[in-house]
Amino acid sequence: MGAAFHALLMRELQTRFGGYRLGYLWAPLEIMFQVAIYLIVFGAIMTRVLPGMDYMLFLVAGLVPFRMMSTIATRALGAVEANQGLLMYRSVRHIDVIIARSFLELVIYFFTFVLLLVILAFIGIPISLAHLNVVLFCWLTLFLFGFGLAMIMMVVGYYGGEISKIIGLIFTILYLYLELCILFIYS
Repeated sequence: MGAAFHALLMRELQTRFGGYRLGYLWAPLEIMFQVAIYLIVFGAIMTRVLPGMDYMLFLVAGLVPFRMMSTIATRALGAVEANQGLLMYRSVRHIDVIIARSFLELVIYFFTFVLLLVILAFIGIPISLAHLNVVLFCWLTLFLFGFGLAMIMMVVGYYGGEISKIIGLIFTILYLYLELCILFIYS
């Protein structure tokens, strides 16, 4: 299983980042662009509604883990079709594909989270490591929740047909709904 996991992880890295000019830089840049867009769209509203809270830190701490969880789930939709040739081998199972994809997303998003926190600390936003164990526990639980959703989404993607096309849209609407709920709770 370890050899299959390693091979699937290397294949996933190559197919996801190998064909681009900036390659591995696209993963953190994509997340940073999403944070910047949400900061532009909601930043002015949130600074008036939440005057005592730094919205940039709130956004990084909320958006990056949520995007990790939703990306793990949505990337599992095409996992069977993308790895159909490898699934012919007895040593490669469906769960190996999901484990490799989920682990890659965890590494990418956690690295980007730490990078964004370093950038925020560099520009002068105070960051406390007092509750690091809680943050790591939340990351772990979101990863496990995303992994569970990925198992379901793999089946939905293989048998679901057209319903798999709206799953990404559902996660975007869910994030905007959560953002608005937080806005109304604290206002």
